[in-house]
Amino acid sequence: MRSLSLGRRTAGDAVVDLCAPCHLLWFDAFESVQLTPGATLTLFAAIRDGGAAERHPIPSRLGCPRCSAPLVPTQDLQRTTRFSYHRCPRGHGRLTPFVQFLREKDFIRPLPPAEIARLAAHAAVIRCSGCGAPVNLARDTACGHCGAPIAMLDPDAMARTIGALETAEAKRTTIDVDALIDGLADAQSRQRELDRVAGRRPTGGQIAFDLVDLGLDLLRNALSR
Repeated sequence: MRSLSLGRRTAGDAVVDLCAPCHLLWFDAFESVQLTPGATLTLFAAIRDGGAAERHPIPSRLGCPRCSAPLVPTQDLQRTTRFSYHRCPRGHGRLTPFVQFLREKDFIRPLPPAEIARLAAHAAVIRCSGCGAPVNLARDTACGHCGAPIAMLDPDAMARTIGALETAEAKRTTIDVDALIDGLADAQSRQRELDRVAGRRPTGGQIAFDLVDLGLDLLRNALSR
């Protein structure tokens, strides 16, 4: 596996391990949900660029790279999207196939039976995106090996997801000057009220504030919501 250092929502970096030949990602505990929008886009690009043409089959028994405990197959739900992964029973992290990460982040969608029937008219057999096993579209609506439903990258859904992530990342990394000015006005009003209650004579002109301290106050308020 190669390690990728990606942005974390709270602070610091999340180190995600990626195995291109096996199409697998290792997340330490809670790292997947802690990725910043920009980090999710970076990981999507790494999956796109790093997918090997010849995929190694995933072993039926997987061990945690931290403690060697057998990983537990797990089903999860993100909003209305179901996805799966293999988690460490001791809480060290989880091993997630590429396709399941893309499903979790709304890059792909399962195909309904009508679309599978249309696809079967043009391709008799496809390869499972989850494990690489062949799927006979004439008789199967899911992979007979791993049980994964037939899914595809949805261009419209992908464009919406990428757009939302780009907007969220731009908002996260851009200083909101309007909010800062509003916060400054509120801070001045609070200071004048404190002066009045304390019986202090108000000073003329504007009250000076530390913009960094004020920005930290705004950040704390935003994080507490």
